[in-house]
Amino acid sequence: MEIAAATVGSVLPKLQAYLLLKHDGDHHDAELLSRELTSIHAALRDAAAHGHASPGLPHDDEQEGRAWAGAARELAYDVDDAIDALLVTSSLQPAREQDGGDDLPRSPMPISLQELLQRATDLSGSRLRIIAVAGEVPVSPAAVMHSDLDDEVALVGADGARDRLIRRLRLRGDDNSDGGEVDACDRKVKAVAIVGSAGLGKTALARSAYGVLQPQFDCAAFVSVGFRPHIESVLQSLLRQLGFTGDAAAAEEPRDERKLINQLFGFLENKRYLIVLDDLWDGLSWDKIRCALIDNNHGSRIIATTRNFDVADQVGTPYELKPLSAEDSRTLFFRTVFGHEDKRCPDDEFTKVAETISKKCSGVPLAIVTLAKMLATKMGGKKEWHKVRGYIGSGLENTLDVKNMRMVTSLGYYNLPPHLRACLLYMSVFPEDYEIRRDRLVWRWIAEGFVQFEDSKVESLFELGESYVDEFVNRSMIQLLDVDYADDGGRDECCCSVSFPLMDLISHLSSQETFITVLDDEQQACPSGQQIRRASFRGRSKTEDSSSLASISMPQLRSLSVFSPGNAESIDLSTAGFLRVLDLEGCDLSRSHLLQDHIGSLIHLRYLGLRDTRIASVPENIGKLRSLQTLDLADNTKVDELRASVVQLRELMCLRVDYLTRVPTGIGSLTALEELSDVSTREAPDVVEELGGLTKLRVLRMTLWKPSRRQEEALLHSLRGMQNIQVLDVYVTGGGGGGGGDCSQRLDMVREAWAPPRRLREFHARAMNCYSSSLRVLPVWIDAPATPRLAVLIVQLQELRQQDVEALGRLPALRVLRVDPYANKEPLVVPGGAFPRLTECRFRDSDLGPVFQRGAAPRLRRLEFCFRVRNTIDLGNDGFDFGLGNLESLEEAVVYVGCQESTEPEAEAAEAALRGAADAHPNRANFDVITFGEELMCFDDDN
Repeated sequence: MEIAAATVGSVLPKLQAYLLLKHDGDHHDAELLSRELTSIHAALRDAAAHGHASPGLPHDDEQEGRAWAGAARELAYDVDDAIDALLVTSSLQPAREQDGGDDLPRSPMPISLQELLQRATDLSGSRLRIIAVAGEVPVSPAAVMHSDLDDEVALVGADGARDRLIRRLRLRGDDNSDGGEVDACDRKVKAVAIVGSAGLGKTALARSAYGVLQPQFDCAAFVSVGFRPHIESVLQSLLRQLGFTGDAAAAEEPRDERKLINQLFGFLENKRYLIVLDDLWDGLSWDKIRCALIDNNHGSRIIATTRNFDVADQVGTPYELKPLSAEDSRTLFFRTVFGHEDKRCPDDEFTKVAETISKKCSGVPLAIVTLAKMLATKMGGKKEWHKVRGYIGSGLENTLDVKNMRMVTSLGYYNLPPHLRACLLYMSVFPEDYEIRRDRLVWRWIAEGFVQFEDSKVESLFELGESYVDEFVNRSMIQLLDVDYADDGGRDECCCSVSFPLMDLISHLSSQETFITVLDDEQQACPSGQQIRRASFRGRSKTEDSSSLASISMPQLRSLSVFSPGNAESIDLSTAGFLRVLDLEGCDLSRSHLLQDHIGSLIHLRYLGLRDTRIASVPENIGKLRSLQTLDLADNTKVDELRASVVQLRELMCLRVDYLTRVPTGIGSLTALEELSDVSTREAPDVVEELGGLTKLRVLRMTLWKPSRRQEEALLHSLRGMQNIQVLDVYVTGGGGGGGGDCSQRLDMVREAWAPPRRLREFHARAMNCYSSSLRVLPVWIDAPATPRLAVLIVQLQELRQQDVEALGRLPALRVLRVDPYANKEPLVVPGGAFPRLTECRFRDSDLGPVFQRGAAPRLRRLEFCFRVRNTIDLGNDGFDFGLGNLESLEEAVVYVGCQESTEPEAEAAEAALRGAADAHPNRANFDVITFGEELMCFDDDN
């Protein structure tokens, strides 16, 4: 239903644009068609907003409603094609007349508006049929089932998570092992929210911690809140479990909410209580329940479980539950199949299949148990084992366990607004376990028309699309993968992934809606008689891909994605007149004539993904793609230059090239550009001056090659005109000599004279190494008032000072900090309250390590720093105490210990101090201590 609503919704703005631009013979039909589609869209949105209680289990009386929605979807596609053809043809006519020829391509002839109007009228007249498909949003799975996991199974490998959670909740000095006096702040009510995606075992973890902690409290309660809860019933359950014996707790019917809050508040006044609120969905429910939970300074504790990170923040300290490790996943899998993790199948082939399936479950216990149970019923034949492996993420299997898993996952899906459901379903175009670049996903959404302005406060479609991704992450529906910002790192862009349970659900729903057609090893040809609008090819061999690609009918195709190692040579684009998205990223096109032969005829194309396709040149007719919005040519090192005709693409919003590719003169005329990535001044030194005309740029990534003073002045002038810039990444290099040349202080004019817009989110300033860093010290404009949204800062500096650390610590949104200083001459202290949202911090190549005071960086998970033993001792920190125990959320720490000029006992003392900090760390963080410079140590026999 949501797909039909999104499709119809995306075509309405085009109809309005056509009505404003054209007043020809089709105008009246278009106006009537717009009215009918508006009525159909309203009915679809209303039905989609209600959701459905049983995804994958359609009732007989729903079939007519689904058919109606399908007809509306196909009508919208045809209307979209017709309006696009009329708009594009009219826009090309002046250019065709000016050229005096017929060189520009023509749009295919679509169905007439009069015929489409008749279909819309017939469909609108029968719209009451859609009522049959509108059900209620499903109730919380916890109320229907326990996700078919008992607590013992769900907690395989979760002992560490439980212990860490208990350590966060326990009072300091509360047990015999710590006889110190209890801090006053620990006497206050402390709330921790376990947050994570469906099926991770949040409830089981909370129940396990509850069982251990309950004896330490005067009273305790474990209640399920659920989706759209009846707060009065929740309060009554709390009263009963906590031991209140009054009428309110005993009554069968819920009482007045305010009265219940007052009774609970009074009952807990002098009690030390422990309360678990399971399955909390929204902040409003928490606010109401919190009113009844008095803060009486008795050391009470509250645990909540939720899928929503915003709700977790509202409750208190978020505790993100991680997926199981590979070893724990294997243990749970074999325990479920055989009844015990030590039991092994004598068949090696089965073991390999089982381990492959276990690995692909992404460490989600619910997924592991579901597939293990499926495999346990198919022990008779090896073909069945491989068949189960092929089902992973496909949405094809419909066993009872799989349906139950979908029920648990579907609640989050149906809690989404309809337009977000369509965007989530679209992610099933990617293979399972695929790392999806965030920007690639958003630009594709835009090209498909899924991102539309509707009373939005943002001015950019991309920013609106980014907010969709943020919402999915916040609801634990997709996971952002860690970005390795190091020069030698692997993943240097923001990527996300979809876990197996959710991928199974959205693949199943996409298949039902005929939204995306997947051709792979299981299905190698298009279903006969089925209109394919979006195709995803995932074959493992070139032969399979060739036969699959040859089987598809191109005229109705709107989106074509071929994933490596797919072979795109057999694609026939000559009839793909309405193609909007062509994504061939990762395919080998080095010997293909596909682009040269047909790319210029795709006049409706909006997204062209050619990253890492090994092409050697860009077709000259690229300039004919007048509707193109995204052109991704990154990682094609053989492309020496970008064709001059690219400057004709006036709708282009995103252009990515390899840093070795020369961009043509006139790039500044592409005034719609919002992203320009990896442009270099090596072969185009004047490109810096052209940037001044690109006032809509949000993202600029560039390499300055041996920058001159004039280029720096031009860059500063251009930056001053970019009031929408959000990401600025400047890499300075001088080339030659193997050391990158002397680039030091090449950005000092930007450091001192630029006043960035307040919306700046990322700033990168790097060189070949820290010895030739492009900045002397931290830019003067990096402070909380000037850059309140700065979230990622990656710079190389000649010197890092204490005042810089304090300025950085005041940035309210900073999440990632990587500073590589060539030198620091004073101790660096991170004060309490600094870095409130920092999750990753790196001070590499420094002489002195930072010292974290209590209350600093409360969310920091990853830390990397370097210090020299000799310098640290000389400045008074001979105990090598860096305050690492004050970082309660820390998960990983990498510490580089420089032993130059220190004695062997001093180096050993430094290592021992760090090992002791690791052993005593409250979160049991993983410490990696790496020593270097031992050959330059001072030994007893040295003079």
